[in-house]
Amino acid sequence: MLLCCRTRPARVVPAGYDGATQGQARFLEAVGPRDPRGREVVMFVGHLGVGLALASRSARFRLGTLLGAAMLLDVLLGVFVLAGMEQVIVPPDFATAHYLEFVFPYSHGLLNSVVWAGITAALAGAGWLLIGRGAAAAWIAGVAVFSHFVCDVVEHVRGLPLLGEGFPHVGLGLWKAMPWALALELLLLAVGAALYLRSRPGLSRLRRGVLLGVLGLLAVLQLAGQLGGGMPPPAPVLAVSWIVQTAVLVLLGLWVDSGRVSSPAAAVSGG
Repeated sequence: MLLCCRTRPARVVPAGYDGATQGQARFLEAVGPRDPRGREVVMFVGHLGVGLALASRSARFRLGTLLGAAMLLDVLLGVFVLAGMEQVIVPPDFATAHYLEFVFPYSHGLLNSVVWAGITAALAGAGWLLIGRGAAAAWIAGVAVFSHFVCDVVEHVRGLPLLGEGFPHVGLGLWKAMPWALALELLLLAVGAALYLRSRPGLSRLRRGVLLGVLGLLAVLQLAGQLGGGMPPPAPVLAVSWIVQTAVLVLLGLWVDSGRVSSPAAAVSGG
């Protein structure tokens, strides 16, 4: 059972709708006053970097699975937005501020992040997630999921609820200094990719090239999205994109790992 202090009717406000201002007012009325700068972007390539780094810990830990685990909370956000359980609001000044606003206690709250990490760890420990089985698989999968909350706390501006919308929200607000936030994401991605490739000496040049090409493209797209202009697509389209892009990355990761010729010498036993 998901833990939240109260349930709200769906109020999803797509970009470009005339009712965006009214929707924003309903949002503020529902969750109470917040820091006016407290609008959030969705961290992306930084989460992928964490998944890459965790996959490097053992040859048993499939890259696709851990990329999916690291992005799981955003997949759930997409599902819950489509179901009307959570909201994403595009403020009228998005073209200059490049921030979105969220009500997402079910997918991104601290308590529910622990719940999702625990469920994923249990599935991994039982051998259902293609990363071996036992304690090592459970721990690595759980850490991958919970790392999403940790990374978001660093970048988001007081927007992640501890328990539910009626409880305190946390966020260190690195996104208020966007160049530093983007630098952190790119650093996480670069370090994760380097660790992963070092741990997979048997990968073919094709798979290495495709992986690096896709990661580079995603980094460029994130930079362009945050530094460029224009409005985002409607909220349902954003929600579907979070789900689809994660599915594509999971398949990519599974394909990359399937091309290994040899395993790293320091492979950790999956129990």
